[in-house]
Order: sequence, then structure tokens, then C-alpha cells
Amino acid sequence: MWSERARKFLALGLTVALVATLGLSGCARDETEEPDDTGATETIKIGVHTSLTGGLADYGFAAAEALKIAAEDLSGFEVDGVTYDIELVIKDDKGEPAEAPIVAQQLVDEGVVAVIGTLTSGAANAALPIYQAAGIPMISGSATAPDLTEQGFENFFRTCLRDDIQGAALGEWALELGAEKVVVMDDRGDYAVALANEVEEAVDAGGGEVLRQEGQEGEVDFSAQVSNISAFGPDVVIFTGYHREAGLLFKQLTEAGVEAQFMGGDGIKSDLIGEGAGGAENVEGALCTFGGFAQEGMPGFEEFAAKFRDATGEEVGPYAENNYDALGAVVAAMESAGSTDSADIISALFEVEFDGVMGTLAFDEKGDVSVPGGGSGTELVPRFEYTGGTWVYMP
Repeated sequence: MWSERARKFLALGLTVALVATLGLSGCARDETEEPDDTGATETIKIGVHTSLTGGLADYGFAAAEALKIAAEDLSGFEVDGVTYDIELVIKDDKGEPAEAPIVAQQLVDEGVVAVIGTLTSGAANAALPIYQAAGIPMISGSATAPDLTEQGFENFFRTCLRDDIQGAALGEWALELGAEKVVVMDDRGDYAVALANEVEEAVDAGGGEVLRQEGQEGEVDFSAQVSNISAFGPDVVIFTGYHREAGLLFKQLTEAGVEAQFMGGDGIKSDLIGEGAGGAENVEGALCTFGGFAQEGMPGFEEFAAKFRDATGEEVGPYAENNYDALGAVVAAMESAGSTDSADIISALFEVEFDGVMGTLAFDEKGDVSVPGGGSGTELVPRFEYTGGTWVYMP
């Protein structure tokens, strides 16, 4: 079944035309020559609002490194006769929504014309009013909460899939596995609650019985929830928060003798989940969905992955390609608009189609990513299994 999904995604006809870096060469000028204003080169500032410290630092690292590669690849683009090099202004909100407005104001004060970020939905909700007031476009590669594009913000875009799509896919998967009793647990955060609501709705619609539980981001003792879950006797336990708490929860459930299929959304798709679980064996066989497209169907992924490995010595992390393409979208919008003005960039983003690592993409009238001529349902959501200490794609 999943090989057919991969074929369907490949059949969307995505093509890649990654922008080649234009080499800028200098030569000595005779002092007697008149200055030539043609071919002027300027630097343009693009903000990166991510999380480089705190519990989501591995996600933030992947985003920042991907954007450094993108800035190198995409520098040398031309707008209205001027060649621009990209200067990234990278800021860390520590994975804390309370820090997000501070970072947002710093980037506004730095004079960036666009922002790539935030990493999380909670941070996006906190930062968006500041970027909106400043008229600066914001493109997130990983903020998946549905309400972000339902609140009327005119400057927000994303290159990841919404959680109403991912949540439906996760609930459908649990039912496909034959689950009749499903625990759905969130961490009270914006992202986790929104995803859990969608999962619960899908399981309910499919005739499954749901026990809803709540944790708290940063919590380490889930004994109360474990007791409730154990008494319920679930076939599947779905945690919609992040990998830190997921690992601890799965470990404590295993130690309590709960025999259920452990599952989660994109928030648990980090190889570090094994560390939080007290060892990879406590997460072996866990399943997750992801709020992006399958890498195996991305026409530009192999080249991008090689660049990422060369630059970092590591494999591509979650949502790295989404962030790369977010910067590609900004550059494509500036080229299309013939302007580097933030307001013009916003307008152009609603119209432009651009080629990136993930393929040919666009944004709909709300700012959500779309595949021109392609699908938009749960068939686009890839599935993964945690085995041997890493997440493995399930075709």
C-alpha cells in the first residue's frame, strides 16, 4: 500500500531546478577608468527564527544548517538589475513560546525583509502578530497547527503539511492496524493539542474508542497517566507532543507492562527519542507520521542530502528540506515581484510557483503549501518506524 503512495507522490510530476550559485568574480580596475554602476552587488538580510538550544535543538540545528546551504546556493540572484547575496540573521527562541516575541522584535529591528521560521506552532502564534505589524513575511518549515493559516494573518506561509491532514492520517493508520481502543495524549502545547484533536476525531469517525490524556511539556513523571492507560487496556497509544516526553512516556508504559503499539506525529521523529526512553529498545517498533512529503519522492533530495552531510557530517534532520525550500520561495517571490520590499514579497508568495528540493510547490490563498496539479490529502503523509535506533521510512 505504501509503495503505491510513493508512486502517487512521484506521479505528481514534481521537477526540480535548484537555483545554481552564480559565481561573482572580481578584477582589478584601472584607477583612470570611470566607475561602472552596472552589475552592482548588495546584501539582503533574511531572518531565521528557530530553536538552537533547549529540548528541540536537534530540529533547530537541522533548520539552521539547511538554511545556510540554501543561502549559499541561492545567493547571486538578480532583482531589478541588482545582484543580491543573502545574509542570514539567525536567532534562537530556545524552544520557548515566551521567547518568540523577543526574537521576533530583534529580527524586525535588524531590518530583515523576510523571516524563515518559527520552528514550533506555539512560537509561531506568539511571534506572528509582531511580524504582521511590521509587514514582514514569515515562512515556517515546521509549524503545522491548522489555526496558523485560519486566523487571518496575511503574512504567514508554510512549506509543511497542516496537522488536520497529518492527524487524520495518524488516526486512519491506527485503525488500519486493527485498533479498537486508542489512547490519545497531548502535552497541552499548541501543536500537540491541535494534532491530538484531529487524531481523536479520525479515530471516533472510524468507530474506535478513545481515551484522551494530558501531560505537560517538560514533565518527567507520567505515573498518573500510565495508571489510567493501563486500566483502559489500549491497543494503540498515540502521543502528539515531542520526542523528549514521548521517550519517557513509552519507557514508563513499557515498565508498567502495557502492551500496546506506540505511535506519534512528527514531534517524536527524532533519533534522540531512544535516549529519553532509557534505550532504543524501549521505542523499538514505534510508528510515526510526518508533516512533510516523503523524501523518497523529492526530486532534489539526494543532492541536498549530500550537501547537508558534507556541511555537517550528519544525516538530514527533520524538516531540513522544508526550511531550504522556504528560503527558495522567498527568493522566487522577489524575482517574480522584481522587488525586495517585504509587502511585494508577501503579494508575490501567493502567486509564485517555485522549484526546490521537494519539487514544484506553491501556496494557496491561506498560505498553506500546495502541489500544483497534485493531491492534498492524507495520501501525502509519509509513515516511519523506529528500528535499530533510527526512524525508517515505510514505503
